[in-house]
Amino acid sequence: MIKNIKLIYTLFFLGLMSFLNSCAVSPGISEKPNIIKNSSVNPNINIVLHDLGEMDFNEISNLNSGIIKDTDAEVIKDYYGFYDYEYDYQLGGGDEININLTETDDIDGNYLVDPSGDIDLPYVGKINVKNKGAEEAQNLISNVLKKYYVNPDLQLDIVTFASSKVYVTGTVRNQLIIDLDDKPMRILDAIIKANINTTGNDNLSSTSGVIRRDGAVYKMDLKNAITGIDERKNFFLKKDDVIFIDRNPDSILVFGEANIQGSFFPYAGYNLTQVLSDSGINNLTADAKEIFVIRENYEEELTIDVYKINVKNPVNLVAGKYFNLEAKDIVYIPASDIVKWNRVISLLLPQTDLFKSYNPIIQNGLDANSVNVQ
Repeated sequence: MIKNIKLIYTLFFLGLMSFLNSCAVSPGISEKPNIIKNSSVNPNINIVLHDLGEMDFNEISNLNSGIIKDTDAEVIKDYYGFYDYEYDYQLGGGDEININLTETDDIDGNYLVDPSGDIDLPYVGKINVKNKGAEEAQNLISNVLKKYYVNPDLQLDIVTFASSKVYVTGTVRNQLIIDLDDKPMRILDAIIKANINTTGNDNLSSTSGVIRRDGAVYKMDLKNAITGIDERKNFFLKKDDVIFIDRNPDSILVFGEANIQGSFFPYAGYNLTQVLSDSGINNLTADAKEIFVIRENYEEELTIDVYKINVKNPVNLVAGKYFNLEAKDIVYIPASDIVKWNRVISLLLPQTDLFKSYNPIIQNGLDANSVNVQ
C-alpha cells in the first residue's frame, strides 16, 4: 500500500511538472520572441526582417549609411548670417584701447571702455564704442575728430581684451567661461576646451545641443563639423554666445540576457560584434541563436527594420563586425527556452519549496503508523 501511495504521488508530481512545462510554452507565454507577428504591435507598422547570417559581407557593409545625415537642413536655411559670420572682436566694458594721432599727441594714450561702452577723450568728450570692432571703432572716432582736426590720421589698437566672453555649459566635463581676444575661436575649439568625450560608455555628453546668439536660440548638431563633412558647421563664435550641450540622445540600448544592460554610445565603426563584446552575452541564460537589432527606418514611414544574427555559430561574429550600429538602435538578447520555463516555475512556486514539499512523501510515503493505513 505504501509503495502504491509513493507511485501515486510520484505520478502526480511528474504530471504537475508536465503541466507547468506546457504553461511555459503556451500561446500566452511565447516559446520564442516572435517580433515579426505579434498582435500587440500596431498593425499599421511594417516590420522587415533581415537575417545577417544569410548575407555576405558586402551586403552587410552596404547596410551601413557611411555619411552622417543632416536632419536639420530645413531649419538651417533660416540661420541667416549664422554660418557666414566672420569673427571680429567687439569692444565692451573693461576693454582698453590705445589711440595714436600721427600729427599731434593731444589725445594719444590708453583709454578704458566704461560699463556703458563709452571712452572719454580730451576736448572731445564721450564716444560710445560698445560692440564695435577695432576697425569700426577707429572709423567712428576719426569721423568725430573731423570736427576738431583736419583730416585726422588715427591708429587704434586694442590693448586689453576683457569684455567678450563665450559660455559653455550642459553635459560637459568642464563648464567654461572663455575669454575671446583678437584671435578667432571656432565651436570645436570651445567644446574641446570643455572636454567632451563621446566615445566612452560612461559618457553622457553628445554632439548636439543649442546655441543662444543675439537673443535667438538655434539647434545645432556638430557631427558634420567633427568629421569634416561640412566645414561651415565649425563656425566662428561670437561675443556672448551661450553653448549648451545636451545629454547624449543617441545611445544604443541593450536589453535582455546581457551581462551589462543599458546605454552604449556609438562612434564611427561601432559594430554589432563590438557591442556584444562590451555588454557581454550571458552564456547561462541567453538564446544566442537569435539576437536582434531593432532599428527605426526614418526614410519609410511606419517601418521598422529588424536584423537577426545567430552567434551560436562563432563564424557569424565576423559578419557582425561588418554591421555598424547606429544611434538609437536597440539590441535585444532573448532568453533560452529552459530559462523561460524556469522563470515561469519560479513565479508560480519557488522550486526549492516545491521539492521540499513533495520530497518526504515521495521518499517515505505516508506514515506507516498512521491509523488510516490498512
